[in-house]
Amino acid sequence: MNYLGLKKLFKINQRVLIGSFAVMLAALFWSLDGVLIRPKFYILPAGLVVFLEHFFGFIILSPFLFLNWYKIKNLSKKSWGAILWVCIFGGLLGTLMITKAFFAAMDGETTFSTVIILQKLQPIFALILARIILKEKLSKKFYLWAFLAIIAAYFLAFGHINILEVNILHNAAIFALIAAFSFGSSTVFGKRIVNHLDFKMTSALRFGITSVLALVLILFTGDFFVISLVTPLQWKLLIVIVFTSGAGAIFIYYFGLKRISASTATICELFFPFSAVILDYILNKNVLNSVQIVSAIVLLIAFYYAVREGKMKSKIFEAKVIQGEGRGKKIGFPTANLDIVNLDISHGVYSVNVFIGEDKYKGLLHFGYKETFYGEISAEVFIKNFDKEIYKENVKIEIISRIREIKKFKDSGDLRKQIEKDLKYIN
Repeated sequence: MNYLGLKKLFKINQRVLIGSFAVMLAALFWSLDGVLIRPKFYILPAGLVVFLEHFFGFIILSPFLFLNWYKIKNLSKKSWGAILWVCIFGGLLGTLMITKAFFAAMDGETTFSTVIILQKLQPIFALILARIILKEKLSKKFYLWAFLAIIAAYFLAFGHINILEVNILHNAAIFALIAAFSFGSSTVFGKRIVNHLDFKMTSALRFGITSVLALVLILFTGDFFVISLVTPLQWKLLIVIVFTSGAGAIFIYYFGLKRISASTATICELFFPFSAVILDYILNKNVLNSVQIVSAIVLLIAFYYAVREGKMKSKIFEAKVIQGEGRGKKIGFPTANLDIVNLDISHGVYSVNVFIGEDKYKGLLHFGYKETFYGEISAEVFIKNFDKEIYKENVKIEIISRIREIKKFKDSGDLRKQIEKDLKYIN
């Protein structure tokens, strides 16, 4: 069956289908890391491992950053705040906390159930924060399937859950909760970044800034000076991490996250326990019990329906019409420039409804870099069958659907032809 056949079978939007598979692929790489690679580094300080894998990853990803530096200059303070959050919480703090929690469990100080169950609150944090911060509103069916997927992932990982084994008073419980919050919030703020920045540059920024933060940490703690303890095998494994569970996985993950909601992405990340258990069965011959088999089937079904129901409800925002440069009018498509450039939506061209007073019009919203040249971000709307002056007035915009990515055109003629094609989506 070809790709189009899969799309028709799943009844899922092409963009969402690609994005969901990408996030699941990244989760597969993370499970490979947990089963095969990460245990080989337990004798090293966690901070040193975090630094090395991010530093090597940044070396590979850095060309994406330097080739498109002009895009960085136009990022808002809001976007920079999201980048720092992801680097501090997702790149550094979350990794350190979950490592400390597992170390405590390995040493017998607490149970693995304590660590796993509390850390698996990650999607709960992500769903709540996506609703609050990104204003993601999905259907009730989505949240039902998302909850079922989370429960199935628990039983798949354990085969059973003994709540009495959970020791919430141990330090490891605090570490696991911090890790869950850090990774969950990182998904949400990561979505905010890839809305406004290329996923390749987002990956490079995350690894570059996290490398600096981790270096400062290990210099302060003195862990940097035990780098001589890294064995030849571990150096080779670090290179493997770069192209799989490290830079490679994050690169694929942000590619997917750009195409789906943060809420959908956090459910797709639950492919991690599914693939980890399957790998454990294949590599270590650990047979799944009946509860795990049923949980695996339920999880796959929940994946399908959660992704299928993951389309966000229409988003509405208000903005004031401001003075523009009149480029749209010169090519026959006058637009109203808006005073808002920090929308939590992906750069692109959208089909919209425009409300002016009591009247409703169809239109096209352009949000992102100006299409005749890159370097400046704008939000402007073309209102169909409308020719009144609305300068300095407030308008309400309802986003209906995303039409396409932002493109760069060599001249106004090519831009005009593209707009004519875009208008077919609102006729």
